[in-house]
Amino acid sequence: MTRLADKICIITGSGSGIGRASALMFAREGATVIVADIRAEASEATAQAIVDAGGSARAMTVDVGEQADLEKMVSQTFADFGRIDVLFNNALYVNQEHALRDMDFLAFDPDIFLANLRVNVLGAVLASKLVIPHMLERGAGSIISTSSGSSMGGDITAYSYGSSKAALNWFVQAIAATYGKRGIRSNAILPGPTQTPAKLQWSTPEMDRLFLEVLNTPFIGEPEDIAAMALFLASDESRYVNGMLYPVDGGQSCTVPFISVTRALSPG
Repeated sequence: MTRLADKICIITGSGSGIGRASALMFAREGATVIVADIRAEASEATAQAIVDAGGSARAMTVDVGEQADLEKMVSQTFADFGRIDVLFNNALYVNQEHALRDMDFLAFDPDIFLANLRVNVLGAVLASKLVIPHMLERGAGSIISTSSGSSMGGDITAYSYGSSKAALNWFVQAIAATYGKRGIRSNAILPGPTQTPAKLQWSTPEMDRLFLEVLNTPFIGEPEDIAAMALFLASDESRYVNGMLYPVDGGQSCTVPFISVTRALSPG
């Protein structure tokens, strides 16, 4: 499989979940993958799995909220390989205690909001800022960011998370508008419910039943379903795709809001 043959790809948050699935998939398609994660043991495990399968990978310990870590990630990758073809901004701020406290708007905590922005927005923006000069030298590059379906409308929970992803969407499209004519593409993936380790920490069978009611597939997505879209956006197959926000959500966003009512009243 050679859809990413000879490409140098950085994937943040690739120690588990969507990032790990993407790293494994990219490597199977011929990419050299820089496996970046805040947890050293997780990045090393993903990189080792790639090498054991015959692929090429390099593990790096990176906190995307720290500019110095991002500078080291990009400079080391360029020094070692002389190019950066793909940046996949996938790292996500995960803090269960903060998530539980972010469910009441009247208890909105600026510190939780800023913590989400630091990783979900600033990490992606600064990483993009650092790789773009290298991509401009070659006149080509693909930047991919993991956003969320939560960014596309109001909700009654996850105020800091949802708003951070909405801000990320703006930068995704601004980068496309700014650098698209010079060969750089910037796109985002908006996953729906996905069986990542982070989701499995807090979801319950009842929640999954309710998720299935709003999905237009008979199953909840797996990390590999999101990774498949990332692979397309990383490959030259998507060379005419730029500035797009792609829902990969089991069709939950394709319906009218009141579909549950019409389904309940439908004789079929």
